[in-house]
Amino acid sequence: MPVRNMQRLRLRLLDLLYPNRCDCCGVRIPYDALICEGCITALDALRVRNDAWEKTHRDAEIPWDGSAAAFAYQGIARRGVLAMKDGYRGFGRYAAKVLADAVREMTDPASLSCVTWVPVTKARRRTQGYAHAELLGKSLAEALGIPARGDLLTEHGGALRQHDLPAEDRTVYARLRFQHTGADLSGQHVLLVDDILTTGSTLRKCTALLREMGAERVYAAVAAYRLRGETEP
Repeated sequence: MPVRNMQRLRLRLLDLLYPNRCDCCGVRIPYDALICEGCITALDALRVRNDAWEKTHRDAEIPWDGSAAAFAYQGIARRGVLAMKDGYRGFGRYAAKVLADAVREMTDPASLSCVTWVPVTKARRRTQGYAHAELLGKSLAEALGIPARGDLLTEHGGALRQHDLPAEDRTVYARLRFQHTGADLSGQHVLLVDDILTTGSTLRKCTALLREMGAERVYAAVAAYRLRGETEP
């Protein structure tokens, strides 16, 4: 039997034994698909401009050199982000492809030295089984063709989660929560990745840490924005 036919047979068997489902809506999809066509159409309607979040925060100091996002944090995109946090990977890989285009609008990928991401504690990684921002960051690095580095930032702390805190407390918590590893980033341009940008406390702290290590430019890239004044449905 030709190799191509063997591969098709293998995919069909996997699809029968372990049905692949869309992270955003749960509908059954082909084994090699990331999300369903219906959700792709819905996500296209949630695409956002690179500067959408920054325009709503003009009164706040923004320490990074530019930001890019794939979607508004609403509807199907919100479901996808929550699924990514719960360990499902299809949406994260799809969002990385969309986000790669947004990054190209923001800056030339050839000018970027590396991609890194907001870290998680070892305890949370054990609990979740993986780190969703790392998945997004590595997928984005692959799409852009630049190195991925997970040796720059670390997270410390207990079970307290930042999204459970009032907005006014997040900045203080972020200062205590993250540290850098002391790596040398002198003159480098770094793309910092996270799942969602809300108040900006986490990305502000991580940007400051990357600059302490010598990064000349830091860009932020997220799967989704939640703009000021929007409430979580």
